[in-house]
Amino acid sequence: MKKATISLLSILASLAIGFFIGRSTADEGEIRYVRGEQTSGSVPAGNIKLIKEETPVSPILPIKSIATMPIVVPMSPVVDTAAIILEYEKRRTYSAILFDDKKLGRLELHPTIQYNQLSSIDYDFTPIQKEIIKCPTFEPFISASYSTLNYISVGGGLFYHSLGLEYKYWKSLGSQPNGSEFGLKYKF
Repeated sequence: MKKATISLLSILASLAIGFFIGRSTADEGEIRYVRGEQTSGSVPAGNIKLIKEETPVSPILPIKSIATMPIVVPMSPVVDTAAIILEYEKRRTYSAILFDDKKLGRLELHPTIQYNQLSSIDYDFTPIQKEIIKCPTFEPFISASYSTLNYISVGGGLFYHSLGLEYKYWKSLGSQPNGSEFGLKYKF
């Protein structure tokens, strides 16, 4: 009886020590970055604020080509007003990738300019979400079996990551003695 009590206490003490050592060495798990659902939208023109406006010192204007005449008269270039108006009326949409990162995601901007001012900014944002997949440190299990030697057994145990300890109690269905079994298991 005294021997059984000492062995039971030593098993409980080793389990407690293993538990606390396992808690201190617990891993963070596998980290995955998963692409989220794309969000698209537009910034309304009323929300776009003008911060700074500058006039160039020497503007570059479109000039009409005039046939040269044999007259030696200094001519000033003639500004093409129709070309200026066409440029003013054009609607231009640009594309700029603000960032494309494995941890943040991707943000693409599409500013639209017409009548010499920014009329809208459309955007496409695809976020990246961080997922941590934790494997359970301790996994309990139970077992039951039948032997052709006329034994049945019931047991259980505990897996620590891939290594497991098992205890089974063997009960004879005949006149053979009963017994216990301790086992060590490894998961592949």
